[in-house]
Amino acid sequence: MALLATRAWGPAGAGGARSARDGRPVALLVHGVTSSSRTWWRVGPALAERGFAVLAVDLRGHGSSPRVEHGLGPAELAADVTETVAAELGPSLDGPPAVDLLVGHSLGAMVALALLAGRPRFANRLLLEDPPGARSIDWGELATGIEHDTDRARREPAALRAEMERDNPSWVPGEAERRVTDLAECDGATIAGAVRRGLAFDLAAQAATVDQPVLLVLADEAAGSSLLGEDRTALVGAVRDGTTRVLPAGHSVHREALPAYLAAVDEWLAATRS
Repeated sequence: MALLATRAWGPAGAGGARSARDGRPVALLVHGVTSSSRTWWRVGPALAERGFAVLAVDLRGHGSSPRVEHGLGPAELAADVTETVAAELGPSLDGPPAVDLLVGHSLGAMVALALLAGRPRFANRLLLEDPPGARSIDWGELATGIEHDTDRARREPAALRAEMERDNPSWVPGEAERRVTDLAECDGATIAGAVRRGLAFDLAAQAATVDQPVLLVLADEAAGSSLLGEDRTALVGAVRDGTTRVLPAGHSVHREALPAYLAAVDEWLAATRS
């Protein structure tokens, strides 16, 4: 296991996750592949405004977390997250403290499901944002894209940023800059190798074991969702206590359609408040 780099949002002037908590419910955010905690730069403050102490992690091989040569499967990454939350928020008598809201985007959604498979009471509520379907993605093509994009982010960041801004008109200013920085920081070769070898997971089977309320925030299939066809049908059908919202956005819904994303979250949080 590895202790991960983190980012926290909470009351003004809070110096970290523990101080940001201040009696508040905790929201834990887990990013997608080749991203980092930086991707939550708008979501984190928005959740803090809604009363959460927000903690986001950089998965191993990403952001400021340790570089590795192996251990990039969902179960290994989930173990890192568990250890890091315990270190950041303090241990409890029966293991790491439960968080109120666990959020995972893409790879982060896979990690969140793996985490709950090992520690079913870790979180009170689960938000899965456009998790990838095993049959929805050409994993070899994705690996090649990771190698290409991370290399370009290091060699020609300005040109890549300009292309992203041109190709993603819905992104707010600053989004492309953060995306390029994430790509440049992550261990592209190691991540691509893990993706190319295959990540063993079964979204529907894992989701079927989750007892907590689940919000599925899915991208539109035609706009670039990574959860398509049979994979999508299987996951939606497997969730026991689930709410599904399909938003007019591509794979990174929180990046492309934040107002609609937060509106869906607000409605669901109100409906699942204990």
